[in-house]
Amino acid sequence: MASLEDYAWFVRQMPAAASSVLLGRTRVYAGDWDGNLRAWDSEGERIWDSEAQDRVERMAGASDAEPPFICATAGAEVVSFDAANGELRWRHTLGGSSDLVACTDDGTRILATSSVYELEFNDFIESTCWRFDGDGEVLREDPFDERPWHLLLDGKGLATMGLGRPRCGLMQQTDDECEHLQLSPDDPILCGATIDGTTIFGHASGVVSRLGKSGSGLKTLDKGAEESVLSLACDGVIALAGGDDGVVRAVAAKGRARKSLWSQNVGAAVDECALGFEVAGESSAWAASWDGMRASLHCLSCGDGSIHMSFEGLPRIRSLTSRADRVAIGLDDCRVILLNEALFNRRISASEETDEDSDNLSDEPSRRSALQERLRALRG
Repeated sequence: MASLEDYAWFVRQMPAAASSVLLGRTRVYAGDWDGNLRAWDSEGERIWDSEAQDRVERMAGASDAEPPFICATAGAEVVSFDAANGELRWRHTLGGSSDLVACTDDGTRILATSSVYELEFNDFIESTCWRFDGDGEVLREDPFDERPWHLLLDGKGLATMGLGRPRCGLMQQTDDECEHLQLSPDDPILCGATIDGTTIFGHASGVVSRLGKSGSGLKTLDKGAEESVLSLACDGVIALAGGDDGVVRAVAAKGRARKSLWSQNVGAAVDECALGFEVAGESSAWAASWDGMRASLHCLSCGDGSIHMSFEGLPRIRSLTSRADRVAIGLDDCRVILLNEALFNRRISASEETDEDSDNLSDEPSRRSALQERLRALRG
């Protein structure tokens, strides 16, 4: 069985289970269940440690701000840290549990969502979208009944949220207003992914949809699954979707195709997925699965869904993300693992060569036996 650590660029520890990982341009940022945050440089040297109130749920970065900063939702707060040294810039307590966070690249707008969970109803009963300026001043707060499951913030400050029940559809917020868009009213959005202006949503019905160019419509990309879409990734060309049925499917993120490009059963519910660097000459797809006791991480071909390699027997994977030539994983056993394209491909090539050598060695006795039989036949 392949060991994930043998393929890693570096492995680092958090004090508690790693709940969120963010890849900067060169750095790796991670948060854990106890509110600890850490940053490492490209070689794995720790740059800083910081603390939030509680479990770090999500993180976002403003790389073009002066100075650059990191925002995180943690416990009932949204907090902002200096990306260079981890110093606290500001914090704000939200109503209920903090969930999603996003910020513009220039750091002039930060959005965070919070939700209130009612045990009696076993459901979320109210959410709020909070809008801040770069210094943490509240510009507006808008409550509504649905919980947002994906939040995107464009360069002009327009926020779009994919909603669950009761109304479903989208919620859009600007500095001046907040408006509900009545789209797919009977099909809750459960997850989403945004990259380079392309936003994909996963629905409870199994549909994968794309946000229209106008930002006010949804286009169905694929409706071929019976299970809800619970995990989603997109690179602008392909969308990767997974759910409780253990099937990972690839969908064209653009164009008119309304069916999956391929699908692959990874054997257990898909918790997280990502699209990453090239493996064996083509882009890779990554899926983290969980069978209720142990997790597996699968590296697949984006071309046809075939599995390059699977790492099994892992603790549950809570965060899986990629950027350029890196893939990062946050695990329940406190580890943060970074994979690097060049090293990962070298390890795969070395593994294949070792397997071939092993096959050659295992065939040696049978070849000797066959040769002996031929010699005996000739002597006879």
